[in-house]
Amino acid sequence: MIETDAHARTLNSVFEKSLRKYADRVAVQFEDESLTYAELDARANAFAHALADHDVGPNDRVALMLTNRVEYLIADLGVIKAGATKVPLNDQLTAAEFEYMLNDSHAGTVVCGPAFVDTVDDLRSSLDDVETFVGVSDGESLPESFVPFEEFTREASAPPETVIEPSDFVGHYYTGGTTGKPKGVLHTHENMMVNAYSHIIELGITADDTMLLMTPLPHSAGAFLWAGLLAGATVVVRDGFDIDVALSTIENESVTWTFMVPTMIYRVLDSPQLSDHDTSSIDTLVYGAAPMTPARLREGLGAFGPVFLQFYGQTEVPNLITTFGKQEHQIAVERDQTDRLSSAGQACLMSDVKIVDVETGEELPHGEEGEVLATAPYTMESYHERPEATEETVTDGWVRTGDIGRIDEDGYVYLLDRASDMIITGGMNVYSTEVEESLGEHDDIKEVAVIGIPDEEWGEIVTAICVRRDEATLTASDIFSFANEQLADYKKPKRVEFVDEIPKTPYGKMDKKALRDEYWKREDREIS
Repeated sequence: MIETDAHARTLNSVFEKSLRKYADRVAVQFEDESLTYAELDARANAFAHALADHDVGPNDRVALMLTNRVEYLIADLGVIKAGATKVPLNDQLTAAEFEYMLNDSHAGTVVCGPAFVDTVDDLRSSLDDVETFVGVSDGESLPESFVPFEEFTREASAPPETVIEPSDFVGHYYTGGTTGKPKGVLHTHENMMVNAYSHIIELGITADDTMLLMTPLPHSAGAFLWAGLLAGATVVVRDGFDIDVALSTIENESVTWTFMVPTMIYRVLDSPQLSDHDTSSIDTLVYGAAPMTPARLREGLGAFGPVFLQFYGQTEVPNLITTFGKQEHQIAVERDQTDRLSSAGQACLMSDVKIVDVETGEELPHGEEGEVLATAPYTMESYHERPEATEETVTDGWVRTGDIGRIDEDGYVYLLDRASDMIITGGMNVYSTEVEESLGEHDDIKEVAVIGIPDEEWGEIVTAICVRRDEATLTASDIFSFANEQLADYKKPKRVEFVDEIPKTPYGKMDKKALRDEYWKREDREIS
């Protein structure tokens, strides 16, 4: 890697500082394998040289189709050292989604884990730009078109001599696609470097931390990984969430910092295994991707203490639009500030937030509801090959989030709904998250999703799709009665259904698009 005057503003440069300071410290630990900062650096250098040998350089796309494992970490850092652009793909995507993203990104190299080798091999004839296929085999034979991961890399003591600029694209990330085809979001070295340091500041990550990451590294966990590496922390990685594995790891590794989506936290709180493990080492439990109900937050604070920290962000503004800190959680509980507990916190140190009228774009005063706009030095550069979508989303550095919310006089942001999830019933706007929060206070409701489904009289009717707690005998009548005490008439569910599980997106959020698709199709049949 060749240094330029701007070299200090690339991810490579700041990782080198961590390397010099923490060379012999364990950087990452996965199952029985641990790598120090120096060992991780050496293996990433080898991978970077292999990419350079295949003429992969600045702004070339390298797709990462790997679950959480050591090879993901090596490839991630190796792509960055080569000056290329990583395209992390979530392991829960379908073959059709993989095909779309590989072609849309123009990836020339694909690095596959064992679970995806056959899928990609089947797709080879329909992939427009991929020339190099690298596979992690776990001892199994690979198709002839694939180069084994270990053979692909070669020994190297330093990264390749590649000029890397702060404005080069370091990441090509795909949105969740909850409102249409996923869009490729482009981030530069400079804004992701600033974003990583913002994570360190906002989420309290230090060199003394042992971090546990269990959610997919191609999503939010990837940002946490980089923040941990730049801070000098030890990052413990697990491939997916298992309650016993999570609790055992926290106890055995003395984990101080971890991230869970609310669904994971709820499962831990509901598990009888929780009392069998010592979790007292946890100092920070970060949650995001979806809100937690105030009732479950109180339960969590009772179980773990004042360790909860919420963040709000999206792919276009990675993770950090607002945060709601540990002390703020505790104060809100002590003062019985249920409304404050339902907030997403205040703008981060490097971000700003405002509410605008959805139609006119004019900024609204405190307390009024409109679309949330955010700005920060780490907002996306653009959507990949989508100039019109970029222009619609970003104006003068402000990103339209697609979320409906309000800001109170103290600067706390309240997210009312995704614009696409708002229900219009009888001409009235109903925010699904408000109804979910109210129904979530019921002792026998484990999880609830609220959507609007077609109705000839009302346009849409508020529909609650509920998961009962174990052994609960909850009925629809019980929920109607409970809602009568909690909600205005037009917000009350007119229909209740019970399911064993609410579908989730690959990123842990309730998949309301899938729910709406199912129920809207069903209603179309009934109405016709």
